[in-house]
Amino acid sequence: MAMNKMNVLHWHLVDSEAFPYVSKKFPNLAKTGAYSPKHQYSPSDVQEIIEFARVRGIRVIPEFDLPGHTGAWQGHPELLTECFDCAGKPTYLPNLVDPSKNSTFEFLYEFLDEVMTTFPDEFLHLGGDEVEMMRNSNIRKLHGIVRNLKVKRRTIFWQEVFDNSIPEYDSIIHIWRGRTHQEIMSEVKNVTAKGYNAIVSACWYLNRIKYGADWKDELKRFNQSDSRYYYCDPTDFEGNDQQKALVLGGIAAIWGEMVDNTNIESRLWPRASAVAERLWSPKENTKKVHDYFCLNNSNR
Repeated sequence: MAMNKMNVLHWHLVDSEAFPYVSKKFPNLAKTGAYSPKHQYSPSDVQEIIEFARVRGIRVIPEFDLPGHTGAWQGHPELLTECFDCAGKPTYLPNLVDPSKNSTFEFLYEFLDEVMTTFPDEFLHLGGDEVEMMRNSNIRKLHGIVRNLKVKRRTIFWQEVFDNSIPEYDSIIHIWRGRTHQEIMSEVKNVTAKGYNAIVSACWYLNRIKYGADWKDELKRFNQSDSRYYYCDPTDFEGNDQQKALVLGGIAAIWGEMVDNTNIESRLWPRASAVAERLWSPKENTKKVHDYFCLNNSNR
């Protein structure tokens, strides 16, 4: 990351499948939610990662996805609510914290207060994706928790929070939807038109692989499937200069469903290098793929 001038590690710490983060206040979350004791991040592990990143100029932004993607929070089952399928039948797989209980938000206040003392970065990612019927009142309660924490943080949400509710204006919207370039840029335009800062990941899902040097595929604008890494400019939308200034940057995503320590390096590089070059260099310097081949050879 440091060699490619990637300066932010967005750490999606927990999800429905596992809760590896060891909380000092609520240790049962990891005890019950992690795959095994060997698959946990202890407080010392977390501090080691933060310090390792810091000395290389990389900030670490944690994400605790709420209110969905919480199936692994079984260490405190009182937080979760029963979920139902499209036919109205119970799934018996609680995957949503219960926003109807004040006790849920009291718990989250204590938990996030600890998180803020652990992670020094000024931003906190609270997820918010893939939840049906997200309500404004629930998002406001989450904002209220963050505002009242002893250590203040600015919140980042996945774009469903923008699509389905009204986040506070200091929120940052993380865009992941859209497959064609036109669709992605439409999402960025909509977010910035409302005055919100935006971060873009929709172009750069590195876990979606093709064979060969897929990072250099030509930009596909309309009816073709992907907006490829090297050609995706997150400010390439119809908007004014004020809107484009609201785009903070982009994040290359590597999700873990089919990634482990045996293949993560080959999935990331050099594809993530192309993302870094696209985000750091001006458009006039990233028009020719040949130029990037030369830069990548120097990296090797």
